[in-house]
Amino acid sequence: MFKRLLPALFAASFTLYSCVSAPPPAAPSPAAQAAAPAAAQAAPAKSDARNRAQELITGDKPQGAPAQGVAPAAGAPAETATDGSSATAPAEAAAASGLTPKEQQFFDTYLKRLKYMMVVKDGAAVNDFQKRTILTKGNEVLLRQGFDVVQYDQLLKNMADQKSAYEAEAGETMSLTQYIAQKLGADVYVELDCQPHSSTENGRYYGDANFTANMFDPSTAELLGSVTFRTDRSVSTSSEGDALVNALTAGTAQLMPRIIRDSTNVLRNRYANGIRYQLVIQKTPDARTVSLFRRNLRSRVRDVVMGPSAADQTTMDVYLFGSISDLEDSCYTAFERTPGMENAYTVYSRGKSITFNSGN
Repeated sequence: MFKRLLPALFAASFTLYSCVSAPPPAAPSPAAQAAAPAAAQAAPAKSDARNRAQELITGDKPQGAPAQGVAPAAGAPAETATDGSSATAPAEAAAASGLTPKEQQFFDTYLKRLKYMMVVKDGAAVNDFQKRTILTKGNEVLLRQGFDVVQYDQLLKNMADQKSAYEAEAGETMSLTQYIAQKLGADVYVELDCQPHSSTENGRYYGDANFTANMFDPSTAELLGSVTFRTDRSVSTSSEGDALVNALTAGTAQLMPRIIRDSTNVLRNRYANGIRYQLVIQKTPDARTVSLFRRNLRSRVRDVVMGPSAADQTTMDVYLFGSISDLEDSCYTAFERTPGMENAYTVYSRGKSITFNSGN
């Protein structure tokens, strides 16, 4: 028995001695080290089914297998739309501002389509031709950027036609310019003042001008902003008049982007809770009925703020992201739900102001 086991024991001892005395494996060469990651990258990834099968057999999750139900890392980039913007950008912008997507869309469109009425201040040191040059260039810049404008000739015609109505309706409560701006539905009216200068040197004619632009809200006559600007010096070889016209034209083109930027930024902040409309109700019955109407209306708009009121007339500022027609519809719904005002009717609508008679 011992003789039969002796060869086997000798073979096992020789194998153990070979393993213990064998030198350690040589370190891979730099080239091999560099090739290893590339080879690992080139290795085809195991399919999900194969990884799952290996997990069931061995009980170990394969390395590199995605964890089930794990949310993306906090620093992972958000999904983007095909144009490179965030896929949820409009919804997130609306949520951040507290507006519904429909309200945000209306507000963005409103700011892109503001209606401007430009006038030259009475007493400005420019003749009629220079005045028309300034206004024509200013309206050209506005129209090119997609804004609506009130043309100068349209303004003059309305001033002549509406003067008697203005005196009877508005009187001393507002200027004729503000009245016309409201009547024509302007969002901003810009009053330009200009002081031109000209000179002659060595047979050449030079011109420049100082501009001041004041921007007003036609609904309230509140100043939205003011911009001052000095034009570059223009030169002409024909006349001082040509030099001045060149300076006025170029100066207006340079000034208009600042007017647009400043007025848009102010209105964006001012109307963040809705476009402001003035609501006037004539022959209001009593304070209790007016209070009930205000509550009924508030549920359909962004906000309602009481304004100056007389014994037989109530004024409110109403904020909503909608047109004057939307406000009119909301008012009629509120009137129908207010006992004592069911027979209210519209007297007139002008710009961002609407007047009702309570029907009493």
